[in-house]
Amino acid sequence: MENSDPKLIGAQARLEELGYKQELQRTLTVGGNVTMAVANASPVMAIFIFALAPLAVTGTASAAAAILQSILVIFIGIVLAELGALYPISGGLYSIVRHLLPKPLTFIAVLTFMLQAFIFPPSLALGVATYLQLLFPDLPQTPLATSLIAAIVLLVALLVGIKDIATSSTVTKILMVIQMAILGVFLFLCFTHTQRPLTELILSPQMLNETHTGLIATGFTGVLMSMGILFGVIDGYAASLGFAEETKGTSRNVGKAVLISAILTAVLMSITLLASMIAAPDLKAYLSAVSPLLYIVEIHGGPILTTLINVGVLLASFTALVVLIIYMARVFYTGARDRVWPDTVNHAVTKVSGSAQIPWVATLIIATVSIVMVFATSLINLVTFGSILIATVYLLIAIGAIVSRVKNPEIPRPFKMPLFPLPPIVVIIGLVVAISSQSLQDMVTAGIFYLVAFVYYFLYIRPRTKRESRHSQNL
Repeated sequence: MENSDPKLIGAQARLEELGYKQELQRTLTVGGNVTMAVANASPVMAIFIFALAPLAVTGTASAAAAILQSILVIFIGIVLAELGALYPISGGLYSIVRHLLPKPLTFIAVLTFMLQAFIFPPSLALGVATYLQLLFPDLPQTPLATSLIAAIVLLVALLVGIKDIATSSTVTKILMVIQMAILGVFLFLCFTHTQRPLTELILSPQMLNETHTGLIATGFTGVLMSMGILFGVIDGYAASLGFAEETKGTSRNVGKAVLISAILTAVLMSITLLASMIAAPDLKAYLSAVSPLLYIVEIHGGPILTTLINVGVLLASFTALVVLIIYMARVFYTGARDRVWPDTVNHAVTKVSGSAQIPWVATLIIATVSIVMVFATSLINLVTFGSILIATVYLLIAIGAIVSRVKNPEIPRPFKMPLFPLPPIVVIIGLVVAISSQSLQDMVTAGIFYLVAFVYYFLYIRPRTKRESRHSQNL
């Protein structure tokens, strides 16, 4: 690697240099990778479903937060582009932290990232169920019914996701066209029916009062809290790294794919969320609606267009659910390949189907646990807690990016981030502020999980490593 132009290093050659065997099919171009990542981020799904959380918790403070968050996401994309090209492994963020951080911190980051596999698929399935209930009012409207519908949605997504990556990619591309059409129609409606200037939303943010009977002012604290929650909304672009072992060409292509995915995700999601608030004729009715964005469509477009948009949201969200399941399955597959779990579990999770070359056991585990989760909690709770997990992983990665440059300045980097060290420093500051602004309950819950991961590492992983090291020396 040292005698090669880093921009020309093949992704497969770099993978094998890192000690891994090429087992997955390399069928994705940069464009195909970006399509899969943006489908995973799913601007339509994220804004129509996940954005329910920041709007419910912080109201129109989400406007200023969306702008700040989009800038931060682009800086995160720059950091990930360098690191993803340097470590083009299917584990994505997991693989990056594993190669950058001290082992205890690495393990905490790994488990934090993997926990997201049980947070976002069920939250997305619950969102799909909610929109199905809106589309078909005759369906039972109870929380239990929502959970049952979400479980069925997860089963169907599992059947699609268990197919080979090429089939999933083809389906994703078709539905992405539909999703972009929905965004176009929605943005046209919003910008042709503006009700207030953007400055009003930024300078005078409001939220529902405790009884939801009126609006109250919220200050910059609300903006910071909303910014933290938006980590669970303006996200998904890092899925581009999860397809690193299936992307054709050089390692630089992996970096290009994740940066393009981050920029597209940030721009599309922030503009859509801002446009919806600008077009709301009544902010109280907007924030009180089951779906604030469908409220906008119904007011300005009528019932027929509302139904069509609802169907489009369901298609986009289901596509995102399929991509999310198969992406997180690859993270589990890579973690088991690196022996994160007890050996019996690792052996099972690394099983790959013969012809399709899909990590089917990992896919099945994620879908099964997600089905349990839809009966155990709510969409808003999942998104707010998941946002802290996402922010923590990105924080550790930004720290790792600086460590990498300091400790290994000689390593050729196929995609070298510009303006170093500005991007990781901006990311670290933004993430610390956002995380510290979240609810005490979510922060305590996350802290308990980090402690459990820390204990697991020192009681199981570290002793196992030492035993194996002594055994190897005795041979």
